[in-house]
Amino acid sequence: MAPASRIRPYKDFLTPALHRRFATATVILFGLCYAEALVIGEWNSFLWSWLPFGRAGIRTGLLFIPAFMIFVLRVAQLHVGIRTSYSAWDTFRRYALRFDTLQTIGWYFLSAYLFSEIYIWSASKGADLNRIKLIPKTDRTALNEKPIYLTSFLFFLALVQAVFHLFYDYDRLDMPVAKTASPSVVNPTKKLKERFPSLVTSSLQRAAILATISPFLYSMDFGIYPYSVRNFAWSFTRGWAKVFWTLPKSNSLPATRPFHWSVLYQTVLAGFLLTLLWEVGNAAFTEYVAQEPLKNERPITYESRDPNGSLLTGLRGKKLQTKAFAFWELVYIAERFEGRRKAIFEDIDRKGGSTWSQILGICLEVITGIDSRIAEFQTPPAVSAKPVISQTSEAGSKLPRLGQPLKDGINQPGDIFSQPPKPAGSLGVHVQAVGNFAKDHGRSPPSSSLSPRSRKLIEKAEGVVLTPEQKKVLATQGLGGLFKDWFGWLLQTSAGKPFRQEYRRRMAAIVLGQPYGDVGVIIDAIDALTRFAVCSLKEDKYGNVQRDVKLIIRTFTTTVTKLEGFKKSIGIHWTDIEKKQESPETDTILVALKSGLEKLIEAFGDYSEDLRLSQSEMRMAREAATPAPAPVSAPVRPEMEQKK
Repeated sequence: MAPASRIRPYKDFLTPALHRRFATATVILFGLCYAEALVIGEWNSFLWSWLPFGRAGIRTGLLFIPAFMIFVLRVAQLHVGIRTSYSAWDTFRRYALRFDTLQTIGWYFLSAYLFSEIYIWSASKGADLNRIKLIPKTDRTALNEKPIYLTSFLFFLALVQAVFHLFYDYDRLDMPVAKTASPSVVNPTKKLKERFPSLVTSSLQRAAILATISPFLYSMDFGIYPYSVRNFAWSFTRGWAKVFWTLPKSNSLPATRPFHWSVLYQTVLAGFLLTLLWEVGNAAFTEYVAQEPLKNERPITYESRDPNGSLLTGLRGKKLQTKAFAFWELVYIAERFEGRRKAIFEDIDRKGGSTWSQILGICLEVITGIDSRIAEFQTPPAVSAKPVISQTSEAGSKLPRLGQPLKDGINQPGDIFSQPPKPAGSLGVHVQAVGNFAKDHGRSPPSSSLSPRSRKLIEKAEGVVLTPEQKKVLATQGLGGLFKDWFGWLLQTSAGKPFRQEYRRRMAAIVLGQPYGDVGVIIDAIDALTRFAVCSLKEDKYGNVQRDVKLIIRTFTTTVTKLEGFKKSIGIHWTDIEKKQESPETDTILVALKSGLEKLIEAFGDYSEDLRLSQSEMRMAREAATPAPAPVSAPVRPEMEQKK
């Protein structure tokens, strides 16, 4: 028997496709680098100032290095799906100290530093951005603070851009949710042209605002070493400049600050050009990489010796981005490519079951994952009961007592180690009384054992610190209720917004899963099963799909019922002050499930008895297929401010 041929994994076809799109985005970025090289260069020659074979070409190549660093960052941190969490604070706590966050800041800082060196090298003599200048009326050299300030400004800009990158989750591939919508994918070049004016505006606005604030940040005294950014930048630059130039021995800062209007103009121009490189680079990468998995209008696995086997490896992929592209190809096959559909229906001699049965299992696992996550959320965590150990025994009671029993402590009888010392003096008595009062308010009504003087002191303190309303809350609910009232006031302010557990966030985190969830994969699984089942009526000559239609209808019905019930039962968290019960992600999934059920009932309703579907099951399926209201809005990432 001949050995089975090795099945090429799906990534062997996906990676070259991504490389081709990556190369196209690189060409766009290189063209922008050439345009910026003409802007920052000297126009002292009509011909050589713009010819790519001269200094303009050298500047273009140099500018491409800091611009390309953003592509390296995007490839390293590429992901599919929205970031899901219960609150913005939960997201910040989870991602703030991760290596990916530090890597993002580091790449932007390195890109800003290289751009500053290229910009300073390309500037004209009139810009006065040389590192070294001559002291007037002498031949002695000194440091020029203007390029130092420009570099510091670009570092500020890099930090701001890194915050935007993390806040709006630039690393996410924005893939369409409904792949079968017409048209599901718009030409990336057209989309980039439409976005370019807004990218120019936002880049200029960001650079201008930061150029206004930067002089204050640069000169601000922080009170600790190195006291200010200016002091640190000057000392650091002078440290390495002494190796190459002869500088004055004095390390004092210049008396004149580098905030001339010409320098501010240079900061705005350099900041705008650098931000535009970053923004266009990110936009081009997203638009070109997030394209449909087709090559020459055919699925990318078309060239494989075993197309179905390669597709199955992608559907089972461990990385979400691989699965997302594989499901995208699967739903395209179910919609457009009759030959591939027939090949899937007829591929019955495969290890692990027929191709259709494996696709069915993978898609149902994605759909029933919603039910599993809801059930896991609704199931209370198991609390392990501590075994109670008896402290007395029959043998111990017969032993003679050698001493008096231990005195009772504050935690348990016989706890002599945690028993507090007796307070000394009247002040100690009052302090202990106040402490007991605070503990009693949190657990039970105040003890009646307080002295009249202590009670009077406590009532006086309450009158000074608390309002009548707060006294009432304290008397009825204790300290916990009072803190909850204060925290509720904080939640209504902008400072409390990150701590709100909004309905939309909670639904997305539970239904889609954490830390990332992709609505598109779920929609693709639903749409693919529906289309394969409907097309099997004419194309499945073995009749294998019809035997599984019953399971598909039952799964869709169960998921719709559970999802609709969960939307109503989850309720509003007490921190959600807006109380908006809107979940576009969940509504989109429900619309796909109901639409799929409707198509299945329409196609197989007359064969319900042959499919062994009872009348009650068909009635439940028809009720579940009742059209739901359209989604509130297009599903976007429920992140930070509902922009990962």
